[in-house]
Parts: sequence; C-alpha cells; structure tokens
Amino acid sequence: MEDVSKKKFYKKWWFWVLAVVVLFIVIGISGGSKTPSQSGENAVANNVPQKEAIKVTATTLSNDYSANEVSADQKYKTNLVEISGIVYSIGKDILDTPYVSLKGDQYGVMNIQCMFSKNNETELAQVTKGQNITLLGTVSGKMMNILVNDCKIVK
Repeated sequence: MEDVSKKKFYKKWWFWVLAVVVLFIVIGISGGSKTPSQSGENAVANNVPQKEAIKVTATTLSNDYSANEVSADQKYKTNLVEISGIVYSIGKDILDTPYVSLKGDQYGVMNIQCMFSKNNETELAQVTKGQNITLLGTVSGKMMNILVNDCKIVK
C-alpha cells in the first residue's frame, strides 16, 4: 500500500525559501542590466538636452519625504538630483551592489541610499563615514530609505 502521509515537495518549507531566493536573483538580474542609453548617460552625446539637477541636502530630502511622501515623489521621483550630505555608511546590498548612505535625519531612521555601479568600487573605497560628499543620481522613491539610483560622486 502507498504511504499517503508524505508531503508534496511544494508544501515543504525549504521549497518556498528556495523559490524566494530565486525570485530575488531574477529581479536583481533584470533590474541591474541597464545599458547607457537606458540610464541617460548618452543624453549629452546624442544632443538630447539633459534636465538640470535639483540641488538638495540629504536632510531636506529626508524632511520632505517625512512631511509628505506623495508631494516629495512628485517633486523628486525620476528626477536627477544633486544631494549634499554626511556619509552615514558605505556598503553593498544583498545583490552585491555598492551604495553610500547619507544621513537623512538626526536619528538615522530615514537615510538617503545612493546606489552605484560595480565599476565605481575603487572610487567608493576612498569614501569614509562622516565625510561631507555631494552625489548625483535619480530618485526612485522611498522604501524604508530614500533610494537614489545610477549615482556618481560629484565632490
């Protein structure tokens, strides 16, 4: 007689952990493969006028998102911003993408997380916690921290 008490593989906990890990890998691969034309790096070379960056401090950006996330998204989301602030941390995310976090509020609850290309790791190795820095990137909105993609160090 057949043993009917055996669980199906999709009802086991390890299957769902594996499925979530695979999902994160797929999302990371699809999100990290921007070509220069997609990220706007060829805008100047193609004689397409590039928008002027919105200049803002990390504290102001954080305060704007704390006060009204919808209004801040309308002002900053998908726009090029030049953010000045104090480095709170330097690290890599779960997909090994390097980032610099700027101190957003006095308690370090909502910081500005600026994501860089892996090609910038040598430059980021020179950045230190507590350093004043200016970064250029595109705001993608708030998800715990305020996320800024395609970042470059201005000074």
